[in-house]
Amino acid sequence: MKWRNISSTYKDRIAELSKQLDRDPFSVLGVNASASDEEIRLAYRKRVRAYHPDKQDEFVRLHAQEVVKIVNTAYERICRIRGM
Repeated sequence: MKWRNISSTYKDRIAELSKQLDRDPFSVLGVNASASDEEIRLAYRKRVRAYHPDKQDEFVRLHAQEVVKIVNTAYERICRIRGM
């Protein structure tokens, strides 16, 4: 059995999230642009909770930090767009 390169899998996920952030910050949070402000807040909190570095194993902590940065940036952009 071949071991998958887990580090590259995380790097691929971060690269994909970065692309999504550039195209559509709503997709980073997993919501549509038509979602309510409350749905956006809940989705943001859910993503941050899921990827928060303090809740991750040390092995994935650095990757989780990058994901949370992307999620935070997406939320900030949405808040600016909507005036939240």
